[in-house]
Amino acid sequence: MRLTSIGSVALLSAAVLSLAVPAATARDGSGVPSFGFTVSPGSVAPGGRVTLGATGCGAPGVNVSSGAFRPVTLHHGRSATVVVDPGARAGARYDVTFACEGRKGTAPLLLSGAPDKRIRAVLSGSLTDLDTTELVAGGVLIAAALGGVLHLRRRASHGAS
Repeated sequence: MRLTSIGSVALLSAAVLSLAVPAATARDGSGVPSFGFTVSPGSVAPGGRVTLGATGCGAPGVNVSSGAFRPVTLHHGRSATVVVDPGARAGARYDVTFACEGRKGTAPLLLSGAPDKRIRAVLSGSLTDLDTTELVAGGVLIAAALGGVLHLRRRASHGAS
């Protein structure tokens, strides 16, 4: 029973992750895909991080540009992580353009509501941007996790199943 539930969780997680990564494909005039690219996640707050990837390009580098972040080159099929400009317009849709050997393709990047406070806190080296609610919620989650671990250890030591 335990192996079945682990397998079910793994399959469900894989399905959710595959839906969360919008993929796009550049097409030439014949409608046949010429190279593929991804923007993950497809929706992020200003100041958040986005991972860019490209496959199937014969050139050593794929140039990626958008109004939401500085241009970047993906070298030899490697992905790159970029930080979305904290001043980018929240709620807007930006096109991410991938250029490979004279061909171009685009994928959407949606900017969610407000700038991500956690990213700013990490970048500035301080936790002062977090509000009380976020700090209390984090503390409750940590306490619940520790309580669960202690409960399981106590059950195991008493031989309960």
